[in-house]
Amino acid sequence: MKLKKLTVPVNIKKKKLDKPKLRKNIVVKKEIKSMDIKMPEVTGVKGGMGYLDGDGGLGSLGFGLDIDLFGGNKGSGNELEGTFFDLKMDTFGKPIKMDAKYYIEVVRNFCGSWNISRFERKYFKAPKKKFATTFMLPKMKAEEAPKAYSVQDVVKPMQWVAYYSGKIAAPETGKYRFWGIADDVLMVRINGHLVIDANWPSMNITDWKSDDAQDKKYKMSGQSVRVGDWFSLKEGDPVDMEVLVGERPGGFFFCHLLIEQKGVEYEKGPDGRPILPIFKTQPIPENLIPQMKIEPGTCTPEGPTFGVMK
Repeated sequence: MKLKKLTVPVNIKKKKLDKPKLRKNIVVKKEIKSMDIKMPEVTGVKGGMGYLDGDGGLGSLGFGLDIDLFGGNKGSGNELEGTFFDLKMDTFGKPIKMDAKYYIEVVRNFCGSWNISRFERKYFKAPKKKFATTFMLPKMKAEEAPKAYSVQDVVKPMQWVAYYSGKIAAPETGKYRFWGIADDVLMVRINGHLVIDANWPSMNITDWKSDDAQDKKYKMSGQSVRVGDWFSLKEGDPVDMEVLVGERPGGFFFCHLLIEQKGVEYEKGPDGRPILPIFKTQPIPENLIPQMKIEPGTCTPEGPTFGVMK
């Protein structure tokens, strides 16, 4: 018996497949309100603004809290840049031959050329610089200098020097001279010429001599003030200035540097001396004036500034 093939109609409808819907990432925009962040205000002289420097210390835009009697930690161009040397250690910080007598010989050799490389090639140099606008340091412990240069942990406070150099300019054309004294070292050069040797009297580092009758006539910090040589300056014309300060045996240190303009009448002190202005390249920060411990009737923080106009 033959089987009959059944034909079954199959009606298959193609179901339309919906394409999957892509889900969009929904970004919720939040309104960011501005915040007032209050930073601690650091003020210097006349409201100068401060900031933190790369070493985590306090820097300054202009005069600020980073300025001490040895100078500021940052310069603006109107200062003398200072470099500190310990003459008791070599460039690697190892002790070398040095005593009070040999110290004089080393400083004397430097004064033959005033070439800072004489110190740099042989002696320990503090990594930190100082930028001085004045040289009016009262009697203080000699350890204050290494401390100011942040090397107090490695430098004993004796047989050190600090060399400062830069440009100055007179606010008025005329002849000028320095008055000064130090314990132990204070010497100044203008345009390569030694114009005052105000070192401790017994040191005899140079053969400079004053020819003025007022030389050694008056005292500051108990020592006789030296009167320097006249030199000419033109208004606004920059000249080179170099200053060397230092301490020989340790104990105490001070230095005072004043300036006189020829032909100017100055107020007189009780002992008859002219009350001269402290030499400065910028106005002295108000907070430093009490620290200078200025002896009445000797000098004044008021007066001309010798910074270079930018």
